[in-house]
Amino acid sequence: MSDSLKKTYQSNLGELDSAEMMHWLNKTIESEIIPRLLMGHKLESANQVADSQANNIEVKQTEIVDFCQTLLDGPIADCFTFIDRMQKSGHSLVSLYMNLIPASTRRLQQLWESDENSFTEVTLALGRAQNLIHQLSPAFMSQGKLSEFQGNALLINAPGSQHTLGILIMGEFFKLNGWNTTVEIEMTSAQLKERVCSQAYDLLAISISCENQWGTMETLLNEVKKVSKNKGILTMAGGPLFDFKPELIQKCSADVCELTAEEAIKKVSYLKEQKATLN
Repeated sequence: MSDSLKKTYQSNLGELDSAEMMHWLNKTIESEIIPRLLMGHKLESANQVADSQANNIEVKQTEIVDFCQTLLDGPIADCFTFIDRMQKSGHSLVSLYMNLIPASTRRLQQLWESDENSFTEVTLALGRAQNLIHQLSPAFMSQGKLSEFQGNALLINAPGSQHTLGILIMGEFFKLNGWNTTVEIEMTSAQLKERVCSQAYDLLAISISCENQWGTMETLLNEVKKVSKNKGILTMAGGPLFDFKPELIQKCSADVCELTAEEAIKKVSYLKEQKATLN
């Protein structure tokens, strides 16, 4: 579990009433942890990152329930055993990333809302899910046929965000599409500007989950263009806010702002090609 999640969890236990805890958990799981742009989309892109037949095997509701319970019960070794058993039954790891893990974290929210599991139990289960994403990354990368090198990408949460799993999963799919990807869960505005000033990134992607982060995001998108070591850096914005309010897509100053990961990566590739042609 990340330090920020631990701190938030500890704060909530000691200071929030049940209604506030419900609001925080709803935001963390449904609005932030697994953005909708990563839910329900089969990964059948041009580079065929995984065998299409394996991806088409449906994850059953009973499997989602069982995996969710495994996350709740622990230990983490049992979670890996569950993933291994699913792979042996024909599921690709890509499919499990896209379907099993997001659906299970959504179910955690439902269990909390119905008082079937405590705040403590659900928070620990989220920590195990985050641990899974980190430790499965090498195996996840080995399943795909990686695209040609596309460039260096920096993916960050909008400053002040607490979510982790959504941007971690997004980073995995950027890697599969040929990007040398760095994911920063917690980064201040000053740290971001210092980073892009000293290192030449081809793409900056910011995940935003609520409107009170809009002003900070827009300021960063504009300032990054000014201070970036790579003057041709592309910017991208995504996250749950655009899913809830798609009309904001037209107002966003990022070069790329799409509702799905597939469309976003496709648009970034198109813009890169356009720049290469002009040069």
